Amino acid sequence: MYFMKGTALLAALILSIAGTALAQTKNVEEIIAWVNNDIILKSEYEKRKAELRAELAQPKPQGAGLSGAQLDQVFNDRSKTLMREMIDEALLLQQAKDLGLNGESEVIKTMDQLRQQQHLDSMEALYKAIVDQGYNLDDFRQNIRSRYLTSQVIQRQVSAVVTNEELRKYYEENKKNFDRPAGVQLAEIVFLTENRSPEGIESQRKKAEEALAAVKKGDDFAQVAAKYSESGTAENGGDLGFTAKGELAPSLEEIISKLDKGQVSDIIPVQGAFMILKVVDKHAGGVLPFELAQKEVFGLLYDQAMQPKIREYLTKLRNDGFVKTAEGYVDTGAAQKSEKVSEAK
Repeated sequence: MYFMKGTALLAALILSIAGTALAQTKNVEEIIAWVNNDIILKSEYEKRKAELRAELAQPKPQGAGLSGAQLDQVFNDRSKTLMREMIDEALLLQQAKDLGLNGESEVIKTMDQLRQQQHLDSMEALYKAIVDQGYNLDDFRQNIRSRYLTSQVIQRQVSAVVTNEELRKYYEENKKNFDRPAGVQLAEIVFLTENRSPEGIESQRKKAEEALAAVKKGDDFAQVAAKYSESGTAENGGDLGFTAKGELAPSLEEIISKLDKGQVSDIIPVQGAFMILKVVDKHAGGVLPFELAQKEVFGLLYDQAMQPKIREYLTKLRNDGFVKTAEGYVDTGAAQKSEKVSEAK
């Protein structure tokens, strides 16, 4: 979530930094894969392997907390799909470029989310925290950008259907899994101000005032969010889902605590943005009613339905383009020969 606190997201990003994006400049060294006009170097592959092992060995909750024979087994199993994952990523980033997608606003938003999670007073303090852990700030930003762009390509190019009947059935059969502490369901409208001039910031505030005025006069919050918001949640009407009490930044927790179900906040200045929040619903604790659990249930079932669709899409990108691996390296995402023969027929 945009303003939730904790260290898991920062740790996950740091662990995957260096190998996530293809290098911008390729030195003369061994090439192990060709993906259309891009290449994958052996050094990149080995670095990604080292990061995978480090993540698996990292103590919980940031990592898997594995060791010994169990670590070796899981690492060996996961390593078998590493080349496929790197090729998948290269193909998706190429598609993002073709679609004219830009992840700069997402970089700004995510960096501020991390700053708040770490309870840091400024972005400079976050930059220092990242560098102090031995990571390059530009690589860190590129990692966020890559993760966003690949997810955006999937959202635009791949789809799956989950019916209301499937949602209700799963909820009824798994109610015990939706026992939650007290919390709220929120929706947001966001106006970014990071790296803007004083005039630009004032312009953003005026937009926020227009949006708030529209909501106060009775316009549907979701429609206003879709029209105005600069957050990735805009396409879902600003829906942030359920947030347990205590997960918000303290300043936002205080604001939300004073709002009843259905009420909307005033404009909230946060680092890098103006926000308007709506309390869609409140939960006193216990098993979430279906209405509050629905978003989570949908996410679970949609992910399950999407996996084979995504694989089909990535296989098509391989077949439509040029993908080749060096001897000794296997792309497990490539279509099997039998599949290609049947397509030819």
